[in-house]
Amino acid sequence: MLFVLVVALYLDLSKSLSDDQASINKQFDYEIQMIYKAIIRKQARIKQVLKFAVMKEKLAKLRPSDAIIGCTGCYLIFTALLDYLIGGLATHWYVLQSFISMLLIVYAIAPKRKIPSWKVGRFFLICCILSLPVNVLWHWLHLQDPQFTLTLSVAHLSTTLFVLPLYISIKLVAVTLLVIVYTIYKIGIDELLASGDSLLSLLGFGLIIFGIIIYNKRKITGYTLYKRYLKNQKKLIEKKQNQPIEANLNLDSEISSKKPKETGPSVEKTMQEVTELISYIDNRPLYKQDLQSIINKFVIFSTFLKQRARSIDHIQLTPSEITIDELIARLETALEVKTPLAPKMVIEKKDNAIPTKITCDVNHMIQSLVPIVLRTANLNNGSKGEVVKIQLHTTQLKYIQKRCQKDPYHSETGFPAIALVISSATTPSAILPQIRSYYEDITEGRELKWHSSQTDSERIRVEKRIIERAVRAHYGYLRFPISKKRPMLMVLPCNVATVRDDMLANILPLNVPINQKEIDQSIEMFVRSYNQLCEISEVRKAVMDEIILLMRRCYGFRRHLSGQLLYIRAIGITQLVAEWVRFYPEPVYVALLYDLVNHAGLPLSYIKANYDMNIYSFIERVLAVNDRQDMEPCGLYIGNALKQVINREQLFVLCIKLAERLYDLRHARSYPQLDELKCMAKETLAIDIELAKKYLNTKIVEALANAAEEALQVCEKK
Repeated sequence: MLFVLVVALYLDLSKSLSDDQASINKQFDYEIQMIYKAIIRKQARIKQVLKFAVMKEKLAKLRPSDAIIGCTGCYLIFTALLDYLIGGLATHWYVLQSFISMLLIVYAIAPKRKIPSWKVGRFFLICCILSLPVNVLWHWLHLQDPQFTLTLSVAHLSTTLFVLPLYISIKLVAVTLLVIVYTIYKIGIDELLASGDSLLSLLGFGLIIFGIIIYNKRKITGYTLYKRYLKNQKKLIEKKQNQPIEANLNLDSEISSKKPKETGPSVEKTMQEVTELISYIDNRPLYKQDLQSIINKFVIFSTFLKQRARSIDHIQLTPSEITIDELIARLETALEVKTPLAPKMVIEKKDNAIPTKITCDVNHMIQSLVPIVLRTANLNNGSKGEVVKIQLHTTQLKYIQKRCQKDPYHSETGFPAIALVISSATTPSAILPQIRSYYEDITEGRELKWHSSQTDSERIRVEKRIIERAVRAHYGYLRFPISKKRPMLMVLPCNVATVRDDMLANILPLNVPINQKEIDQSIEMFVRSYNQLCEISEVRKAVMDEIILLMRRCYGFRRHLSGQLLYIRAIGITQLVAEWVRFYPEPVYVALLYDLVNHAGLPLSYIKANYDMNIYSFIERVLAVNDRQDMEPCGLYIGNALKQVINREQLFVLCIKLAERLYDLRHARSYPQLDELKCMAKETLAIDIELAKKYLNTKIVEALANAAEEALQVCEKK
C-alpha cells in the first residue's frame, strides 16, 4: 500500500511539474517573440537613421559658395523681369520667381548664422529646381512666343547644368527636354517652324552649349579628383617619412569594434595636457627645463617625446593596473576577433602567492600573447582549436647596475615577477621548464626558427619581433620554444612601473657647485652642438630630445676628470662621431647612450627596454672594448684587391672610441692627473693613430696626432 501511495504521489508531482514546464516554455516563447520584434523595430530605426544620414551628407555636398548663390539670384531676378516685360504671363508666377531670387541674394550678402550645410544645400536645390527646370516647363505649357521660350529654355537649362552637379542636372535637363519634345510634337512642328526660321538653329545651338558645359564640367571634375589624389599621396609619403611604421597586430582597432572603449584619460589626452603645461607651447625644448623639474617629471616628459617620435627605436610603455582575470578576459576577446576558431584557455596558478593584480602595458601584453596562444594551438593551418594551458608561477627578475666607470662592483636588484608557461594541454609535464628562483632580463632563442615553414617565415619573424619588443619593454625574460611541442616561457615583473622608476632612482645628480653664468653658457653651447648634430646626421629630433633629456636627468651638473660638464663632453664626442660618419643616426644615438652607461651608471636593462635591440647590441660592443688593441676590426681581406671588407658596426665602434680619446686630449689643460694624461697621449701615438691610418682618413690621423702632441707639451709644462 505504501509503495502504491509513493508511485501515485510521484505521478501527480510529475504532472504538476510538466504543467509548470509547459507554462514556462510558453512564456519563454512569448518573450523570444517580443525580443525578435524589438530587434526588428530597432533595425528599422537604424536603417532610417542611416538613410537620413546619407541624405544629409549628399545634401551637404550640394552647398555652393556664397558667390554662386548670389550670382544665381541676380540671374533669376533679371530673367524674371525680362520675362515679365516680354511674356506677359500670370503675375503670381513672376512674384514667386522674384521672391526666390531675393532669398538667394539676401542669403549671399547677409551675415551668416551657423546653418548646417545640408540645410543650405537643400534650400539651394529647391530654389534652382523651381526657378529653372520648372520655370521652363511652365513656359512651354503656357506657350505664347516660341522663339523667346526656346531662348529662355536654353539659358535656364545651361544654368542648371552649370550650378548643379552633373548627376542631378543631367537628369533634370533630360526630363525637361523630353517634356519640351512632347509639347512640340503636340503643337505641331510645322506650326512652330512657320513662326520663325531660327528655331532649329537655336535648338541646335542649345544642344551644343549643353554638350560643351557637360564636357568641361567632367574634365574639371577629373582634374579636381586627380589633384586631390596627388595631394593625398603626398601626405601619405610625408607621413611615412616622418613616422616610421611600427610592427604590430592592429589588435586595438579590432578589439574596439567589438568592445566599448574604456573610460578614463587616454594617452593622447595626457600628451595634450603635458604639451599645454610645459614649455613646448612656446617652442622651448624640454631639456632646457630646470634640473629639478626634469627629475620630478622625467616619466611624463619622456613619454611625451616617445609619443612624438613614433619610432621603432623607442618603445612607448603605458603601464596600468589590471587584474589577471581581466587580462585573460581581454585576451579571449582579442582571440575571438583574430579567428573564429579561438582556442580554449586553462589558467593554472601554481603558487598561492600569485598576485591578483599586476601593473603592465595591457596593449603590449595582448599583442604578444595572441600570436603565442595561436601558435601553441596550431590554428594557423586551419585546424580545429586546441586547449591552451597557461601556468602562472612566482619568481624574481634581477637587474645589474654598474656603480661607476672603473668600479668593478656591480649591484643586483630583484623584483617580484610572474612566470608564464604557455603550452598545449597535451604537452607532457616532463618537457615543461623548471621555474628558477630568479631570471635576468634576456631573450633566449632569438635566432631559432620558431617551428616555421618556408611559406609563413616572414609572418613568424614579425610575430617574434612583436613578442620580443613587448617583453623587453617590460624588462622581462623570454625563451622561445625550439620546436612546436615545446612550451613558451615569459617572465614579467608584477609592477613594471616600479622597475622602470628604480632604474633611474639610484642615479641622482650630485650637488656640484656651479654658478648661473656657467649654466647659461653650457646650455647655449649644448644647444649649438645639438643643432649641428641634427644638420649633419639624419637623426630624428624627437628621439634626440628624449636621449638628451635622459642625459640632463642622469648627469645634472656632474663633471668629468677633465673638468668638463659630462653632458657637454658627451655631446662634443657625439659631434665628432657625426662629422666622421655622416648620415648615420645609429652611431649618434649609441655615442650618447654609451656615455650614460659608462659615466652615469645607467643600467643596460634600461637601454634594452627603451630602445631598439640593435642599439643595445651596439652599446654592448662598445663597452666590450677594454683594451685599445680590442678596437681592431676583424677584417675579411680579399686576395688580390687593395680594399678591406670590414664590419660597418665595428668601424663605428672604432670611431666612437677614437672620438672619445680625441675630445679628452683636446681638453688636456684641465686634467689634474698628469700621469694618466701622459699615458693617454702615448697610447694614442702608439695605437690609435695606427688604427686611424688603417681604417679612417688622414684628417682624423692628423687631429689625433696634434692633440696627443699638445697633451704631451701640457704635461711637460706642468
